[in-house]
Parts: sequence; C-alpha cells; structure tokens
Amino acid sequence: MRFFLGGLLVFTTLIQVPPLATRCSGQTPPATFVSSTQKPSPDRRAEVGMASFPLSQVRISEGVFRESIEVNLKVLREIGVERALYAFRFQAGLPTGDVKPLRGWASPEPYGAFPGFFEGHYLTALAMHASQDADDDLKREVFYMVKELGRCQKAMGGKYLFASPEIEFEPDRLDGVAWYRMHKLLEGLLAAYQHIGCDEALDVAVRVADWIDQRMESYGDRWAKVKSIEFGGMAESLEGLFPFTGNPHFHELAIRWEEPERILQPFAAGKDFNEHANTLLAKMVGAARVAEVSHSPLHRHAVAGFWNQVVGTGRKTYATGGTSVHEGMPSAGRLANTQSRMPQETCVSYNLLKVTQAMFRLTRESSYIDYYERVLWNSILGSQDPTTGWKSYYQPLNANAVKDFRSHENGCYCCNGTGLENPARFASMIYSHDNEELCVNLFIPSRVHWPEQKITLEQTTNFPVEDRGVLTIDSDTSVEFTLSLRIPSWCGESPRIWINGELTQAQPTKGSYARMRRIWKMGDKVEFQFPLRFSFYPMPDDRKQVALMYGPIVLVGAGARETLSELVGDPENPSSKLNHLDAWLSRDSKESLDFVGVDDASREILFRPYYQIGADQFFTGYWDLVSRPKPRSGPSNLALGKRTQCSTPTPEGSNLECFMRAAKAVDGQFGEGDDWYVKWFPNGMSPQWIIVDLGQAHDIQAIEWVPAKEDSDAKIAYRYRMEVSSDGNNWQEVADASSNKLADDSYRHEVTISGRYVRLTTLPNPKLKDHQARPKIAELMVFGK
Repeated sequence: MRFFLGGLLVFTTLIQVPPLATRCSGQTPPATFVSSTQKPSPDRRAEVGMASFPLSQVRISEGVFRESIEVNLKVLREIGVERALYAFRFQAGLPTGDVKPLRGWASPEPYGAFPGFFEGHYLTALAMHASQDADDDLKREVFYMVKELGRCQKAMGGKYLFASPEIEFEPDRLDGVAWYRMHKLLEGLLAAYQHIGCDEALDVAVRVADWIDQRMESYGDRWAKVKSIEFGGMAESLEGLFPFTGNPHFHELAIRWEEPERILQPFAAGKDFNEHANTLLAKMVGAARVAEVSHSPLHRHAVAGFWNQVVGTGRKTYATGGTSVHEGMPSAGRLANTQSRMPQETCVSYNLLKVTQAMFRLTRESSYIDYYERVLWNSILGSQDPTTGWKSYYQPLNANAVKDFRSHENGCYCCNGTGLENPARFASMIYSHDNEELCVNLFIPSRVHWPEQKITLEQTTNFPVEDRGVLTIDSDTSVEFTLSLRIPSWCGESPRIWINGELTQAQPTKGSYARMRRIWKMGDKVEFQFPLRFSFYPMPDDRKQVALMYGPIVLVGAGARETLSELVGDPENPSSKLNHLDAWLSRDSKESLDFVGVDDASREILFRPYYQIGADQFFTGYWDLVSRPKPRSGPSNLALGKRTQCSTPTPEGSNLECFMRAAKAVDGQFGEGDDWYVKWFPNGMSPQWIIVDLGQAHDIQAIEWVPAKEDSDAKIAYRYRMEVSSDGNNWQEVADASSNKLADDSYRHEVTISGRYVRLTTLPNPKLKDHQARPKIAELMVFGK
C-alpha cells in the first residue's frame, strides 16, 4: 500500500459551527471569537492536531526571507547536482568524469571525513525549493539526482547506498558517524518523494531501509555499542517511511533506535538530561516524529518535557533562541559568560525548530510559535551571510564578535548542510490548518493556497520594520471557516484587529490566537497591528548580562568598541535612561531597524538586527550592565575593529575554522578566561602574516601584539617581523625579531612613523614542534594619534 502525502498527517478538529439558519441565510454573520488559551491534554490528540501546509501551497513573496531564499538558491546552483553525486558514484565504481568533488567534511573516500551527509541535506533543500518554485528546472534536477542515486544503488548490489564502504557500519568503525550520515541521505530521499512526488525516491529509500533492517539484525548483542555513537535521527527517517508505505515494520525499526529508559522516560517525568547538544536534538526530532505519526503518549510527553527543559523552565536558550556551549547542552539556567565559547551551533537551532513545529501541531499552544518565531528570525535567518550564502557553524554573542560563516566550497560542515535546508523551510510554519481552521502563525509576506476550502490567503506586511499587516481572502465562492491569527506574547499595548475596516470589539489576548469564524468571501480583509516593544533579555543566571530585543528581534551593537560589552545604566533605577527604553532608543528612519541609544555615560551605540550582520562585521550581542564606566587611559587602539587581510583568507581543514578569521586579532578580546576562543589561528605553520588597514594614514606611536595565552604559558618564543605601509604595496620595516629567543606575554615596539597599513609576519622557529610552530595571535594593536 502506497500513498502520497503533501504534508505529514492531517487531523480533524472539533469546531463549534454556527446554527444552520445563520449559515444558510445568505448574510455574512459577524466573526465569532473563540478562546484558544486552554491547554489541551495529551488524550485529546485527535481533536486538537494541526497540519502544516505542503510547501507547494505556500509562496513567500518578498522581504528578507525571500532575499535569503534567492541567495541560498545561488549556493545550490554553485554546488550543482553532479558534485553532490560524486562521492556516491565514486563509491559505486561509476564514472565521475571531470567533476570537481566536494571538499572538507564531504570529501569522498578514502580522504573524506564524513561523505554523504552534506549531499543528503543538498537533496532535501533542492526538493523543498523545487516544490515552491514555478520553474521546473529544480524538479528536473531532483529527479535526475534520484535516478543517479538509484544507479549507484544498483551498482552497489541493489539495496545498499552510501558514500562510504559498508565496513564503516561495523561497530568498531562508527567513529565516522555512518548512521548519522545515513539519516541525512534517507531524509533527502523522503523529501524528494514528499515534496515533489518522486516515486523512485521512495523506491530507493525502501530498498535502503531493507538493508538497514538486515544490518541492524546483524549487530546482535553489539547493538548497545552501536547506539553509543552519534546516529543522528534514524528514528525520524524510519518513522517517516511508515505513513508513506503503510508498512508498520518501519515503525518497529524506528522504535529500536530510541532510548526510553535513558532519555525518553526521564524527560517525560520532568527530569533533565544532557549530552552532546546536536546528538540529543536529533534523537528528540526522531521522538517528535514518532509522537506525530504513531500517537505515542510516551514520545509526546518526552518531547514536551525536553522542550520545557531547554526553552521553558530549564532556561537554556540565548536571546536568539539558540543553545549549546562548545557543542554541549548547557546545564539548566547556566548561560552567563558563555556567549564567546563556540555557542549556539546552528544545527541545534535547526533541530529545535523541527521539534517545536511538531509540538505545535500536536498541541496548538501559541508558546511554541512564540519561540519558533524567535529562533527563525535570529538564529536561523542570521546564520546565512546575506551576500555569499555561507553558513555559520557557531554563533557567538560576545563583545566585538564576528560571525562564524563557513564556505560550502571548502568546509561542507554539518551546519553548512542544515544551512542549505533552512531557507527552504522558511514557509513551513507561516500557516497551519485542520479541516475547518486556518492559522496565521508568522508575519511574513506570503500567499497560501488551501484547495480543500478553495481559497487563497495573501498576507502583506513589512514586519518587523512596520507593526501592521493585512490578510486578504481570494475565493470564487463564499466559504465558512475559522481564521485564527496569532497574537504574539511580545506584543506591546493595545494589539488591534480590523475585519473589513471595522475594529473588532473583542480585546485580543497576547500569547493566544484570535479565532474569527465567519463566512468569508472574495476581497475580505483582516488588518492587524501588533506594536513591537523594546525589552532586555537577561541571562538566566546573571540579570546584569542582557541582550536587547525589539519584539522578537535581537538588536546588537554594531561595530567594535574599546569599552567592549560595557553598558552604563541600571534598568531598575527610575532615573536611568535604560529604564525607559522607548525614549532611550531613537530610530534612524522608518525604513530601517537601526536604532541609536546613549547610555548613562553619554556613549552612543548603534543597534541593528542580528540577522542583518554579515561576514567580518563586528557586533556585540550581550551587554554587561554597570553603574559606572571602568577608568581608561592612554592612546586609543587604532586597529580595533578595522579590516584585515591574512595569509590564509579562506579558512579550511578542521572544526578549528571558527578561530581562523583574522578579524579575531583586532577584536579587543584577549588575556581573559575566554582567550582561547577569541584568537586568530591561521591555517598552517609560520610564516603567516596579517595586515590591518587603519582606514587612513595615522601617526603611529607603538605597535603591540599578544600571543594566545596558551603559548605564553608554554613559554614559546615567537619570531616575527613588523612593517608599516602607506599604500599597502611599499613596506618599511619597524621591528625585526627574526632571531628572538625570549618568550613574553606581549611584544611591544615604540615607533615614530606615519602609515595606514600594519603587517605582522610570524617567522619559522626550527626549535619549535609542529603544533607550536602554528601561530596563535590573540590581538594586534596599533597606538597613535
């Protein structure tokens, strides 16, 4: 038995229907507002479940999400199907031609670390975008890629399909996270079937699942060892096969990947559990799919308990909605001072959205969409460089931070893979529905077609630049249904809703849905105004560390500051400017989201949305509230926050890429407890060089650079050369330490010279071991007038 589903599952909902006389009178009755604040109990699953609209029925029309989609499509084209097939063809012994293979983690065997996973994400993203694109070229690419994967499968014996040999699935070889990668491949095949109806994709996936069944059986008493290694969301994929095939054996296989005693039962009982953040998230995504497809009470309660531990009372998320610290799941309420420590891995945010989406469909609780919106606008939208389409791995929020964007050409890291999917998923939760109700969850300009009710709903809005929007009904006939509009919890005073120009009398309740039931006809309009307000989002364990928000949007301080994260003021002091945020912040223009504030020390700060920050742009995410500024003296550091060039401009080679940005050498951060996270760590041993552009010529009085604390502690004597230039071509040497034998915490040289460019070159020291010969520079400073 096989059937095609455009979404996951559609569940019926019991809705109060107006009397027959009213429905048949030929008149349009006033909207009936129904409370939606009651929290459903688990045993009401069939009554309250919602479904997402198929992506093919939703179109984002304009705005920042449309722009992000177009940039991502450019990235997908740059990668290309042939490159995404290379590792599979190579493994199958099929010709690869002159195709350039992917690099980094996706490099083919025998040198690639994890081939196959990135390509699975690529197929998922391609299929999702294809379902929303009027141009059939993307669909043809999906069908072609699936056909070629089928050829590879046939060459590998008919069932097995992977970018690595089968030996990688031996229990002693699973450090290559083979099952994690297999999960991504299966999800890509399921996406091709679900979103554009590629039957061959399901055929290939079913044959792969047959091989998986046999492999799982072969493990015998080694099964526990297999599950001790990261295996992604294998339960998600196998459970996903269940509704597409009607075969309950896939559900049985999915359940075998679960860990009820270790993870599900503790979460269901309200207890916490921590491990590698994305490992745990992938397991919970699997549990969420089981909860939706098979209606398992244990899985539903476990996912709800997990979500509460992370987002709710557990308070593990930053203002952006992201979480994880150095890839681990933080302890409950313990986030202060972690904002520079490789925080909020983008894969974690991606998976949190999937879990949250499932929980909303199961419960209808608006709190899930409040959180979903916060992650989407900040951690997800902000994870892609607006120009290049590079994706971020970690997302630091410390003082004078730069984003960790990584190339799809050289890295192909896990977050590059999920990053390909993120824009393709933007439309998945703007709207949801059951048989007679349409929910407007997010404020994004778009159109949704609801064929069952024969209507199209268009949303026009310039949110969050403006706080208004309009919903317009397009239908050839009058249709009775409930239109539910989310009233966000961040909303300021007096949210308002108009129906065909008439202000509704019912006062909308923040943190709920305004449910408007009536007979809707062509041209009916619902207008809404949800005022955005400023607020501070404090760390759960330090109320003096705060991020600034405008509605659900995180605003960051643009540029680098010598005062780092210092924000002088006290929100609890009635006389402090920070106690009156609406008056404190002035808007540059009605067309932008740039705001200017002057703190209690008369220091001006430009704030703008986190999602707008691009590559090598300095910003401060979290601020330390202080009652008075720290005293400072001496000349200014002219190099702070300036543009840099370096000998390894395209970081690659390992997960240490987050340190390989030369901008980290001019961020003003060094010598403190987080020194390890804020250094420049070039990709290779000395000689290495870095140039800072001061922007214009200055009279330079001193140049100082600081090695990373770990090298100072190890008493490594650096050899180096310093030069100054006015044009970036002709250089004058100002310091020669090519024979230096003395280790120091910093190397300072007093000079008298005018110039715009300063270059530091580290030189080889034959007495150093290889790992010591790779320079680690915490800061390069230039002092002058």
